Amino acid sequence: MTDNATMSIRQTEQFLHLYKPPAIDGNFKGKHIISVEQFHRQDLEALYAVSKTMRQRVMEHDRDLVRLCEGRLMASLFFEASTRTDMSFQAAMRRMGGSVVSASNGVQFSSVYKGENLADTVRAAGCYADIIVIRHPQIGSSYEAAYYLDRLNERITIPTAVISGGDGAGEHPTQALLDLFTIADLKNGPDNLTITLVGDLLYGRTVHSLVKLIGLWGAQNTTLCLVSPPSLRIPDTVLDFVQKHGITVHETTDLYEVLHQTDVIYWTRIQEERFARKADYEAISDNFIMTPAVLNQAKRDVILMHPLPRKHEMGTPHDHDILDQNPRSVYFQQMENGMFVRMALMAMVLGAV
Repeated sequence: MTDNATMSIRQTEQFLHLYKPPAIDGNFKGKHIISVEQFHRQDLEALYAVSKTMRQRVMEHDRDLVRLCEGRLMASLFFEASTRTDMSFQAAMRRMGGSVVSASNGVQFSSVYKGENLADTVRAAGCYADIIVIRHPQIGSSYEAAYYLDRLNERITIPTAVISGGDGAGEHPTQALLDLFTIADLKNGPDNLTITLVGDLLYGRTVHSLVKLIGLWGAQNTTLCLVSPPSLRIPDTVLDFVQKHGITVHETTDLYEVLHQTDVIYWTRIQEERFARKADYEAISDNFIMTPAVLNQAKRDVILMHPLPRKHEMGTPHDHDILDQNPRSVYFQQMENGMFVRMALMAMVLGAV
């Protein structure tokens, strides 16, 4: 890594301490959404009520839905490759009648290529859009974006809010929001559940955010089982956070130790892009593979979730086909829920509902 790259990472990570995201406190309007720590149970319940309304309106082909965000503009700034998150946000805005300007495929080749820093790129987008959705490989990037947008908003006509679409190996707040919505929707939870998270718990930002959000919900009689190789166990900071919120945690390297009592399985892939050396990735990538035979050993009413994309951590393509047909596999419902939750979130941030 070059000295300039190292300096850039340090400058970005400093915003984790420099900027404190505003608590929702029952009012989403104009708020940046960059961490699950902004939410409490009442905020989540309000968001999920609107999410269910959005789902119903889409199902009914409600023609008035396209007037909800008419005239509003979302800018998509994806410095890191994405399919589901990017498409989900764009679909959410367009279903509500808003418009999208996207630099998802070209941002790294345009101003950034010319040497522009993140702060200026974000502020340029802020001059045009009502909402910016940002995905970036560096921890703290969404905090940096919020910090500079607050200062920009003091000088421009239309204030802009930023929503994180993934912050390096840090957080992925909207993924956690849709994950918890799926659990609450299908399991009336997360109270009174055993939730087992498997795979890459060290670099998996989706896991970090979901675990925190379960704690912030104040889940009662809930156990989190964390199953990973020793080299990929969950960071102590995340573990401490959830335990301070009264959630029982059980760490193990053996899935079968907890599988039979599990109500929710949250499977994750080993992310090659998070490893500096390919050899380190290859040493553990074949561990913890979900197959139809493994799922058949779980409870009849278990649900199998996955943030996607998936590779061989769910077996062969043939295994994928069998798992997809199993009614306990809910990852495509989970994906669809992402659009409804993001519709609700953007509409509430824009004050449209």
